[in-house]
Amino acid sequence: MDKKPRNPRGSQQRTQRGVNPFGEGNARAVAYDIATKAFRGEERFEHIWKNHPGLVQLPPRDRALAVHIASGVLRQYRRLDAHARHLTSGKSSGLNDTVQWIMRLGLFQVLDCDRIPAHAAVSTAVDATKKVSHQGIAGLMNAVLRRAAREKETPPSPEQKPAESLTWGERFSMPDWMADVFLERYGRDAGERIAGWANAPPHYYIRLSHAGAGLERVNDLLKEMHLSPGRPHRELPEYVGVDTAALVSDSPLFKEPLGWVQNPAAGFVVAMLGLHDGDSVIDFFAAPGGKTLAISEIVGSSGQVLAVDKNAERLRRLIENKMRFSAENILPIEADVASLGDRMATHVLADVPCSALGTLPKNPEVRWTKSIEDITRLARSQRIWLNVAAAHVADGGVLVYSTCTVPRQENEDVVRSFLEANSAFELESAADRVPSRYVTAEGFLATNPPRDGLDGVFAARFRRRSSA
Repeated sequence: MDKKPRNPRGSQQRTQRGVNPFGEGNARAVAYDIATKAFRGEERFEHIWKNHPGLVQLPPRDRALAVHIASGVLRQYRRLDAHARHLTSGKSSGLNDTVQWIMRLGLFQVLDCDRIPAHAAVSTAVDATKKVSHQGIAGLMNAVLRRAAREKETPPSPEQKPAESLTWGERFSMPDWMADVFLERYGRDAGERIAGWANAPPHYYIRLSHAGAGLERVNDLLKEMHLSPGRPHRELPEYVGVDTAALVSDSPLFKEPLGWVQNPAAGFVVAMLGLHDGDSVIDFFAAPGGKTLAISEIVGSSGQVLAVDKNAERLRRLIENKMRFSAENILPIEADVASLGDRMATHVLADVPCSALGTLPKNPEVRWTKSIEDITRLARSQRIWLNVAAAHVADGGVLVYSTCTVPRQENEDVVRSFLEANSAFELESAADRVPSRYVTAEGFLATNPPRDGLDGVFAARFRRRSSA
């Protein structure tokens, strides 16, 4: 049976939202707040932490620590709970939600944060427990974390360890159904690589603006923040890897039009369009606008980009980015994909909403807020959205369908269904547009996150046959 945490949309919402047991103005308090909000599914983890007001108030080193703790607890949620059950002989499952979250944060610090002394992790967790529970539970917290610290230093012998048969989901710290998706895609021999990718801190990148001052200026600002210099991607040097602490909302990197946060895998999706100066593009589901900005730079002032999204808040971010980069060729449109009438373009991008399993390192909560039923539901919607987008492709024009996820239901199956129903379109290979290592036998773009260290993206390129 698939062992999984209680539904975050249900009983987990009873966590005391108004009380932060770690107080305020410190890394653990911010980590607790970010992790619990993301787990409840209020917003994607990467959007929460970049704009969290408490995070902005911390010095860069503590910002990085807060994000590391919050994301680590979300990634290792299932493993941490299993460890807690072992250390308490099953008693941890009966603790209230707030105390369980304190225990998760404490265990993660003891087991996985070498820069934090064990005694500091234990004492802060015990103090936090005292604020929300009685002395007996605080004593249990103390005993559990101290035992975890001892066993880390001197692991029990094989004879002392309880006999366990871990599922792949327990090894990966994700629901069993999700582990099966990754194993089906990348092979059972890739298990360790899958776990290593899914549970490691993400690599964050800035995509340098062509109009910006470039890598030298970025590195000057990183130096002022006492952070490591940027690391250009080996295949797409306009993408520069930066430390997590450089990306909060008030970062000096965003005071100037130097670039925007985007994974290099997104650059491959844009490359699939095969754009030139002066092209017209409709970008469906465009907000918050990372791909839109890249498209805008390529088509230039003589081109036009219709950026369509029905989410007003996300579209607001796109508009802010348009203004920051003076991208006058972007026309933001708040609308449903089905309401554009007869607008046509030479190139259409349908970068559709998906289960986002390809972004687990930077959105670790996805493994707990998505279900197998969501995959089936999304695949039905994706078929509809792709057909709607196709209606806006001009004669002889290009359509690109893309996701940032892994299941075949949302990727290859959607493409095959579309081709069966749309004889006016033919599939074109990605081989001439992205490095061959990212091209499948069928000609699709598909990164391999455990191998490549990139986000998991999928894209298919179609061309509308000319009616002439």
